[in-house]
Amino acid sequence: MFTRLLSRNVSFLQISTAKYSISSYSCKSSLVCKTPNPMLKIPKKTLQLKNHVCQTSRRFSLLLTVIGGMTARRWWLEQTPDMKRKFADAVWAYRQAICKTVAIGLGMIGTFLLYSMELDPRRQLWRLFIFNDQMIEKKADKEVTFFLDAMGRCCLLSVDHPTYKRVAGITSRILYANSKVELIRNRKWHVVVLDNPMVNAFVMANGFIFVFTGMTNLANDDQLSIIIGHELAHCILRHINNFNSIMLVVHVLCMLPITALLSIALPFSWALLTISLSQFIFYVGVKLVRRRFQEIEADRVGLELAANACVDVTQGYRFWEIMAILNEPPKHFWQFWWMQTHPTDISRAHYLFSLIPEVKELQELAGC
Repeated sequence: MFTRLLSRNVSFLQISTAKYSISSYSCKSSLVCKTPNPMLKIPKKTLQLKNHVCQTSRRFSLLLTVIGGMTARRWWLEQTPDMKRKFADAVWAYRQAICKTVAIGLGMIGTFLLYSMELDPRRQLWRLFIFNDQMIEKKADKEVTFFLDAMGRCCLLSVDHPTYKRVAGITSRILYANSKVELIRNRKWHVVVLDNPMVNAFVMANGFIFVFTGMTNLANDDQLSIIIGHELAHCILRHINNFNSIMLVVHVLCMLPITALLSIALPFSWALLTISLSQFIFYVGVKLVRRRFQEIEADRVGLELAANACVDVTQGYRFWEIMAILNEPPKHFWQFWWMQTHPTDISRAHYLFSLIPEVKELQELAGC
């Protein structure tokens, strides 16, 4: 639900067809705006968790694990040799029961994760979706409300602005050309254009597409079509849900057990050092790698969406070549590319160039 917006004019695109719709409206300062887009119908929603596990709660659980591990270590060190021997003998005596309990627990978790996997018919890839999409969209509604409240006082273009009409027309063209895609057809999309020189665009899980005028000034229509296709791809691939699901599984099944073992086995200073190192490895080896993979995946699907709209697909790699020139990296940047959330501009240009023969075949099938 949108709160009362303080901007002079908050505008969204409004187009309706039989196959899909881009719902939008204008909000004056005296009007309360409500979210019009329906929630997606998703399978297995009875088993999906609410998306309440945020970064703060994960850090809190990690802190509790460290405290618990340190407490257990201190308690163990305070025990006499006889008591330690009795506990060790008891664990050995009940080793089969302990192993069976652990195996059953892991089996239940594995069954739940397998049930939460869904096959993407477009990419023929199995993806993990633990969270409920409806809850993720509600969270996105709140984030959009906050963003519009902050930016709407000076930076939102009205529907009458030529730049807004240009972006809205490009978005409509892509959506209409891909209206057979269920996740495009079954939701209402919203276009917001921000008067800001930053070369950027992003999408929220509830279908809000934000485009900065810095992007519109740099990119031509074909390039902007591919960029918007990229943002649509993030949404229809449900990247936010998939990313949060993977992070939760790695956190619960890997980080928490490792943290507990290190807290119990090592002294305080060494435990903190090794836990920090494991957190860094998790951040670089899982989190950043997953984000870059999703960006590459959105590049591919976004180019396919744009190709169906008969745009010049060669403009994709040319745009990123321009960005590589504009964003010339520091001298030693290439040594730390693995610390970035996005692939390098030149690597994205090379990847999009390699996809041109394949997407041109799609254009032939689309009658372009």
